[in-house]
Amino acid sequence: MGNRAGRAGAAAKITQESSEGASRRKTNAEYSDLLSKLQDIPTLPVVAMKVTELINDPASSSADIAKLLKRDQVLTAKILRLANSSYYAIPGGCVDVQRALAFLGFNTLAQLVLGLSVFSLFSTIDGEEFSMLEFWKHALGTAVCSEILAKRLGLVKPEEAFTCGLLHDIGKLVLHEIDRERLSEIVKETKNRKCSFVEVERERELPGHSYLGDVIATKWGLPQVIRLAIRYHHFDVRGMDSILASAKPLIYIVRLANTLCLKNDIGKSGDYSGGIVTEDMLEPLKLTRDKIPEIEAKLAEEMQKAGGFFDAWR
Repeated sequence: MGNRAGRAGAAAKITQESSEGASRRKTNAEYSDLLSKLQDIPTLPVVAMKVTELINDPASSSADIAKLLKRDQVLTAKILRLANSSYYAIPGGCVDVQRALAFLGFNTLAQLVLGLSVFSLFSTIDGEEFSMLEFWKHALGTAVCSEILAKRLGLVKPEEAFTCGLLHDIGKLVLHEIDRERLSEIVKETKNRKCSFVEVERERELPGHSYLGDVIATKWGLPQVIRLAIRYHHFDVRGMDSILASAKPLIYIVRLANTLCLKNDIGKSGDYSGGIVTEDMLEPLKLTRDKIPEIEAKLAEEMQKAGGFFDAWR
């Protein structure tokens, strides 16, 4: 009797292990399939690729970017629409790139070109549980909040913080393109459980949106600091020695900005955790909790002026 029970238990264990092995193989196959679909994401337009080079080249000038933009009239029109929006409030407005450059500066204009070019590659069609307009609101809110924090703290360039914030969730757009059904399933679960997007991703043990975003940003040749902000905006990176020390302040800023947008319900990114601000988000930036209401009030004020961005993305 004991032997029979032992053999039955061993058989059950073998069956379980076999089942788990099949599950792991399936997961690995899904993993590979998901990554292979990244090849279907288009490369950046030539203008945006050149802008990336200009951002990384200390010898480049405003004249270089003005000349570059002449090659893409649609992009130029979007840039001028943004330059004339209440967010930038250029006195008297502007009708040409040179005037926009004079007021916005080379770095700001270059980062806007990059952001607009990246977003132009993705579908504007909503998924079952994923509103593109709400996603853009969250991305823009994180960009605006990152810029506010950068100006307040003086640790990084505000225009660089804006771009990192704008692109931090680009991996979700990648998932929207290559596996819309999976994205909808994750969002449905986060909504039902009132939890974070990344929590559900980790449970499913498939490439997360931060990883997918980093892979596509690398494919596009985006600056390293942007790639790091995309990859690590959910992490406390203080103890990660493999990450450049110079890049960490931007990661801290984007992480907090993303959380504040979740907390204040600015757009919907598929994360329903409610945005809990923790001490490990504040300490690296030397911020105290009593300063958060001021930042949130400034964020609400700036978002009122940011409608022009939605017009430019259409």
